[in-house]
Amino acid sequence: MLFYNKQNKRPGSSVFSGLLLCVCVLTGLFSPATALADATENKTPDTVTDAGATDITGTYHWPSGPQLAAEGAILIEAETGAVLYEKNATERFYPASTTKLMTALLALENAALGETVTISHNAVYDIDVDSSRIWVDVGEELSMQDSLYALMLPSANDLAYAIAEHISGTMPAFAELMNSRAAELGCVNTHFMNPHGLDEDEHYTCPADLARITRPLLKNSTFVKISGSKNYEIKPTNLCKDSRWILNTHLMLRGTQPYEGVIAGKTGHTDLAGANLVTCARRGTMTLIAVIMKAPDDTALYNDTATLLNYGFDNFTTYSVADEQLADNNDVPPLFHSEDTVQMINRDIISTDSGLVVLPFSATLSDTTKTVSLSQLTSFATGKNIIGTVTYTYGNRVIGSAHIVYDNEGPAFTIKSTEDSLPDPQAPSAQEGSSQEITADDEKTKTEDTPKKDRKALIIGIIFGCICFFIGIYFIFVELPYRKKRAAYLAKRRNGRR
Repeated sequence: MLFYNKQNKRPGSSVFSGLLLCVCVLTGLFSPATALADATENKTPDTVTDAGATDITGTYHWPSGPQLAAEGAILIEAETGAVLYEKNATERFYPASTTKLMTALLALENAALGETVTISHNAVYDIDVDSSRIWVDVGEELSMQDSLYALMLPSANDLAYAIAEHISGTMPAFAELMNSRAAELGCVNTHFMNPHGLDEDEHYTCPADLARITRPLLKNSTFVKISGSKNYEIKPTNLCKDSRWILNTHLMLRGTQPYEGVIAGKTGHTDLAGANLVTCARRGTMTLIAVIMKAPDDTALYNDTATLLNYGFDNFTTYSVADEQLADNNDVPPLFHSEDTVQMINRDIISTDSGLVVLPFSATLSDTTKTVSLSQLTSFATGKNIIGTVTYTYGNRVIGSAHIVYDNEGPAFTIKSTEDSLPDPQAPSAQEGSSQEITADDEKTKTEDTPKKDRKALIIGIIFGCICFFIGIYFIFVELPYRKKRAAYLAKRRNGRR
């Protein structure tokens, strides 16, 4: 059975429902536009991986990386530090004799080549008898230069121990120096216990950190000469009447497995570490550092190294940014704020210096984004003054940087701050370390920023206005007539009752 409940319907209720429906439809039409605008503005490029990837617009492409047998690896460009490939690059591994790269770095930084290294009892007898050594005797004297050749070519553990004692007095003290220097270089997963690399539980590093340690070594011509030698003759010493001829254990450097452009490197083998290899190669303006850790055997070790270096040289190139002009005459923005002290120098040209950028062959310098960081200097010497840094990124990868240089052709001077020259504390200014991103579409971006920010507020305003409009229509044409009719009806009923 159907029941009909008669209700005292208010006149105009159907009209009001229709008005509400119209408002909902308009809201629905505008809301998707707002959501789409937000989604578009907040969309970021996809993460670039070694497998090769592009962002949503197809702008950024990174070449697909090779498959390696080793458990850990990294390939970087030495000048820029740009990472071209990585596999478990920050995972912990035993370094074996690649440890000696840090030992060599500290020796070159803290001693002269002509200094005399005297072999102690510990350097002779605290080293495993079956480990690599050149069989020096207690009290034997070698120059630091000969010691470094012994350290790098045949990977002599006895000389690693002797160098550590010469620099720091004891091996534990030298290990502390190694860890301190590693921290300065930005190492993220490294802890050294000894200068030679023989296995200890708390003696470890990672591919990325070995690359960081190698970078400053490549800036030292003495290291490159020593590490890149096929062989070397250690002349007779106070306790050894015969010369010692030593060979490089790195087969690419020795020439038995030649590779074009190889200039330096270090081997490392132990039971726990497996096969490790650091290799540096240069072709043209690009220098690569390839680190392979825990390869299953020497065949895989050298195959992986060649594959990784080939990937770098076959897919990437470098661009010089040394002559790029950042500011000329009045065309200072958008790199610098008008409040910056660099504006008070009153010179025409501020340029970059000694900068390289590494990019895939398919990209150009115009595809990069520049981030400028300025230092608020007040004193300027005669000649070149570094006033900041410009960092280049491609997608989400840092691919190089350069110093921002002001070349002062006149005498040294100091800028004295005055109330007029100081920036408004309420206004944005480039403090030390502040950054501004500059792209090829800067001017277009500037003109579009304000409309994008105001779009959402405009849409909300339109919706609110529509709601108010329809509510007003309802009150004028529905609610007010209804109230008048009801008042007349009630008055008529009251009069009738009288």
